[in-house]
Amino acid sequence: MQDKNGFTDDDIINALAVAGLIGNLVRTNASISGAECGCQAEVGTACSMSAGALCELFQMTIDQIEYASEMTIEHHLGLTCDPICGLVQIPCIERNAVAAMRAINALSLANFLSDTRKISFDLIVKTMYQTGKDLKHNYRETAEGGLAVHYKVK
Repeated sequence: MQDKNGFTDDDIINALAVAGLIGNLVRTNASISGAECGCQAEVGTACSMSAGALCELFQMTIDQIEYASEMTIEHHLGLTCDPICGLVQIPCIERNAVAAMRAINALSLANFLSDTRKISFDLIVKTMYQTGKDLKHNYRETAEGGLAVHYKVK
């Protein structure tokens, strides 16, 4: 984004600060661990941080930042963590790439939908944590469920 849009280093530092605040809010009030709450905690939080940072870069309001950050976690709810062979390769790398695109989409959606939102960031963090705790152990970074069981390494 810096190269494409000419943001200054200070702009990037401010965006990273926003991302860090979002990550710390999730870590303090829920979890960022796939082992504890599934990929929704890892990928969902990273996506939320990215969406918030992008909104900051494009000088959006605090309500728009919160909306984009909430929306991205909301759309990762229930995402299991099922790394094949216990390695962060399949499906993890692709999930993170998709999440990066989702963060960009959240920036656009927050630009024109933030005044219609119903779910707060605090509520989605609480919901994500409960959802993660409800996931069976096999689906929390154990490589004992999902793709990790069904895909056979050749």
